[in-house]
Amino acid sequence: MKAYEELVKGLKIELGYGDAKYTMKRGTFKTKDQIKNVRQFLFEGVVSNKYKFTDGSDFFYIEHRHHAISEFKIVCDLPYNRMWIYLPSKEDEAFFGCGEQFTHFNLKGKCVKNWVSEHHSLNKLIRKAIRENVFGVNPSHRTDYKNHQTYYAQPTFVSSDLYFLHCDTHAYSEFDFRRPETTVLYFREIPKSFYVGYANSYSELSELLSSCVGKQPTLPEWTGKGAIIASQGGLETAVNTVKKAQNSGAKVVGIWCQDWSGQIVTGFGTQVYWNWSLDETLYEGLKDQIESWKSEGIKFLGYINTFLKQDVPMYQEAESRGYLVKNFKGSPYHISATTFKAGIVDLTNPEAFKWYKNKIKENMIDLGFSGWMADFGEYLPTDAVVYSSEAPEKLHNAWPELWSKLNREIIDECGVQNEVFFFTRAGYTETIKYSNSMWSGDQHVDFSDEYGMPSVICSTLSLAMSGIGINHSDVGGYTTIFHMKRSEELLMRWGEINIFTPLFRYHEGNRPNSNAQFDHSEKSIMHFSKMSQYFHQLSPYLEYNKKQYEKFGIPVNRPVFYHYENKDQFETPTSFLYGRDVLVAPVLRQNQASVEVTLPEDEWIHLFTKKVYSSGTHTVESPLGVPCAFYRRASEFAELFEQL
Repeated sequence: MKAYEELVKGLKIELGYGDAKYTMKRGTFKTKDQIKNVRQFLFEGVVSNKYKFTDGSDFFYIEHRHHAISEFKIVCDLPYNRMWIYLPSKEDEAFFGCGEQFTHFNLKGKCVKNWVSEHHSLNKLIRKAIRENVFGVNPSHRTDYKNHQTYYAQPTFVSSDLYFLHCDTHAYSEFDFRRPETTVLYFREIPKSFYVGYANSYSELSELLSSCVGKQPTLPEWTGKGAIIASQGGLETAVNTVKKAQNSGAKVVGIWCQDWSGQIVTGFGTQVYWNWSLDETLYEGLKDQIESWKSEGIKFLGYINTFLKQDVPMYQEAESRGYLVKNFKGSPYHISATTFKAGIVDLTNPEAFKWYKNKIKENMIDLGFSGWMADFGEYLPTDAVVYSSEAPEKLHNAWPELWSKLNREIIDECGVQNEVFFFTRAGYTETIKYSNSMWSGDQHVDFSDEYGMPSVICSTLSLAMSGIGINHSDVGGYTTIFHMKRSEELLMRWGEINIFTPLFRYHEGNRPNSNAQFDHSEKSIMHFSKMSQYFHQLSPYLEYNKKQYEKFGIPVNRPVFYHYENKDQFETPTSFLYGRDVLVAPVLRQNQASVEVTLPEDEWIHLFTKKVYSSGTHTVESPLGVPCAFYRRASEFAELFEQL
């Protein structure tokens, strides 16, 4: 209790008034806040078990409720709409979390914007293309962190001093870790509460954090038994793709066809036709084929998002019923998605919410789908008009929560929790309670630290420190544009990472014909087959770690320092733990066949060569097909690992 009392008594808090402006272009936001009348409030004393803060004339209270964690409820009726909380920090203290980070794991020295948005943008793509055409490809390049935006934001951080802080707010906020001895939390509202938990280990800290923010629903067991392959272009193509995979001896549990509702070819590439009903031309006879696949142990997955393409049948129905988000003129608010416009289903309208759920039930569940990518959720504009009359600025971060809630209710109402799942890209705090799995979004099909394959390690571990225990990425990445095309080597190296994650799922990308696919060559298809078998063989270990998350909130993928004293891993990591017992140090550069890895204090055995390693730094050979991964000799799963 003393630590909590010292924390709150030592707070410096400022209140003020602000007027924020936002602009959005394809999900990327810019914002400014005009601030005035800022006043400082300091702790004065305890009144009826409440901490009183005053600036000498006005005052407000913070109520402290202590359970396993401490809740500090802010009771403030003063006419302000901005708050700054100044927390003590240390110069060598590290901070992690705040949702999904792609380039920097340790956030000390950074100012983090907790605002859901598109991680990529056309301007960033163009700048990258110009830079690489002029100066050549530099996979280590990173732009200034101040320009970082993320699909999954969360007002939560974990400190290397073994405590976490989480705020109950949906407003735009910034967590400023740039000062050596002070952390500043800034909110565009007076937040309801903030929560603090102290622990003796990161495992205990994860358990405390999950009691605060919740845990993800369990993935169906079948998802951990093999690969989920991808196909576009129609049913005949999908059938042939499955046969190729089966003929290679691969362990395949699913095929996902994102274009089940149709295709639209744009300047960006081959995209999904955003009208969420079966394209009978491309996928004639799909229902029967799904049943046939199920008899072979192969599930079918699809795709859906929060939008309806302008003027498609479902858009017209939604517009006629008043189910779309509107602009100030009362017309449907159109967002731009590459080269076409779309309307946003109004998730605050109970009838629209129910209508959209029924569409997914009828057009996906009843057809036999066992899963889908529930894409987007980041795009709610702040100048929109919604059914509930709530301010869209306050709803913006809640929008992906509503989207994942809608998808969760479908599965729960249909009673198919053990068979059907969905995975999401965008998120905020409550997404944790609804989404079976996050995925890292639209990585570039390259080896770049900022947007390519290496970024998924930082993404996964920052989400893990925010309470997300189940996450994965598209094997091979997604974004193919300008000079970027997926090589066979990249696809294989990405697969060697993802067999150590909860889902082993491929993506063809936005330009399938420009990208190497798993059946690109005899070499790639045999590599895919081998990786799928490894993933299958590791399934008992995966199930154990999924249950650890289900019971205790301990994420499946963890930073190395989670179990070992290793401050070197505070910075952007190049290795990670898969459960307690497996350390993975993937090849992250093109034409590289070895890895320099620092193994923590333990006795380690290479998962595939069976060579024994002591702690310390080693250069380990890692040719294609032999991932650089080690297991602890003392592991209770040592016999399973030995059989790989």
